Amino acid sequence: MNLQDIIKSNQSLDFDFLQTDKELARQIQVRLINLGLLQGVADGAYGEITKASLTEFTKAFNLPAKINPQVAKQLIETKQVGVSLENCPCADTQLEKLPLKGVELIKQFEGCYLEAYPDPLTGDKPITIGWGCTKRRDGGEWKLGDRITQQEADELLILQLTQDYLPSLQKIPIWAELNENQKGALLSFAYNLGKSFFGSPDFQTITKVLKNREWEKVPDALTLYCNPGTSVTEGLRRRRKAEGDMWKGKLFN
Repeated sequence: MNLQDIIKSNQSLDFDFLQTDKELARQIQVRLINLGLLQGVADGAYGEITKASLTEFTKAFNLPAKINPQVAKQLIETKQVGVSLENCPCADTQLEKLPLKGVELIKQFEGCYLEAYPDPLTGDKPITIGWGCTKRRDGGEWKLGDRITQQEADELLILQLTQDYLPSLQKIPIWAELNENQKGALLSFAYNLGKSFFGSPDFQTITKVLKNREWEKVPDALTLYCNPGTSVTEGLRRRRKAEGDMWKGKLFN
């Protein structure tokens, strides 16, 4: 089903109907993203953030909180939302600056777990869930036994990357000089080893080559950070190599 079908059939559906119709959910997400009301990728995965964004849209035009012909027509025809979006939890210009290739790489190595689990290295905290997320939406900690849906996991990853990790990376002096592949590689590196790695005493080599703009040395510098002698060494070696390949433009082109 699509928005045009809603208009033609004169249907009126609850927002949560989108959980069962990925085609319609994806079309609505595309429109909301274009209007700046939604962050993330239009993947048809309906969850709380998409619902909040759609609710904000209907409020802006004094429309009912339904997917009906009036709302569908407004979504199709609207080019700009002429209201303040300061209170919208989904409006975030940071999304436009998020290197999505890095998000793909993160997903490739993190894996997605819908039940909270202990950190593989420490065997304890930080307790993690979804795509390696260590914080709730409100900044609180997860507890073993907590569960989320796949939609919540996808949205939570984008939310944490845009609100927590990307701002720290943007403070790196050479960040604006990097291309999307290079930014994606560093996004994955930071998500794995810490958003404030640049300038840290434990990351002197990668800090130095970035600061000196020794771009060709970055892939080798990345491979130094794989916790040698631990149970996760081999996995981290594979991830560092993939990040190095992405830096060189060999992945997701």
